[in-house]
Amino acid sequence: MGHGQETAMSVQGEEKPAVCPVCGGRTKLSGYASYYDQSARYKTPVYYCASCDLLCRDIDARRLVSHYYAASYVQSVNERSLLLARVEFFRWILSLLRRYLPARGADESLRPMLLDFGSSYGHLLSLAQEQHFRAVGIELSESLVGSCREKGLCVYQRLDEFSGQVDAVTAIDSLYCVPNVRELLAGIRARLKPDGIFLVRVTNRNLYARLNSRFVHRGDLSMIGDATVSYSAKSIKKLLISSGFRVVKIIPDHGKGKRLSARKRLFYLSGYLLTLLTLKKCILTPGIIVVAKQKTPEQSAQRGRHSGKPDCLAYKATS
Repeated sequence: MGHGQETAMSVQGEEKPAVCPVCGGRTKLSGYASYYDQSARYKTPVYYCASCDLLCRDIDARRLVSHYYAASYVQSVNERSLLLARVEFFRWILSLLRRYLPARGADESLRPMLLDFGSSYGHLLSLAQEQHFRAVGIELSESLVGSCREKGLCVYQRLDEFSGQVDAVTAIDSLYCVPNVRELLAGIRARLKPDGIFLVRVTNRNLYARLNSRFVHRGDLSMIGDATVSYSAKSIKKLLISSGFRVVKIIPDHGKGKRLSARKRLFYLSGYLLTLLTLKKCILTPGIIVVAKQKTPEQSAQRGRHSGKPDCLAYKATS
């Protein structure tokens, strides 16, 4: 897609601060970040919630959808290169699911059912089927839905088009593009079996973006990429726990299974070494993977009882 010359955007956020999508509190204008859609490149205001350690954009739905259709990761010309870059990563993700899913029998009807939100080209779905999962995907792009169906994959354009129950849900680099995330998580919980697994991968660049904004490129938070909501380990845990999930494990994404440039590889490995130096008390890799399950009714009733803290702060994740 051809993007126009980068233009300035009016500072709308100073008059009406964005509401934090996790805690619902007020945020503060923190800077600006590059963005693009099908017609132009420009900068958008970015707001920070100190309570959640979260950055979020002030972006309307029209621009959000237009950006998605202009993004490189939905263009057919990039499909093969993206497959080669992530095929081993996807296999590793599926092995993680197998590790946490209950054991199933050999009967065909007992094969675990996977729902992949943001399935793009269907690469994860295809690999899942090869590994004896039953798989269904959700993908916004009409052209990618058509492409997936031509490959024999079951893909819908909206979550509400699928009403079945699944053993696992994956959201790989898709959750941070969703502005109405609590509505989405409610829909996921409704389709996830009580003993099912929810596996999320999100970027974790807020610290680096804020350091860059303060000391290198004043006010520039473009390191958050195209995220509508840029999470940290703290904010993604807080979101999931307050949405009815319990966090089973937080995994620093150090680039395992990915084909990365030398520069990106150094970034991932440096972040992982820093994480290890903190004994994993601080997750400093540029991405994080969260394995979660639904809370039982008993767990929901015991919200923060033992710690005396709100439920969203009561859980200390295993790492």
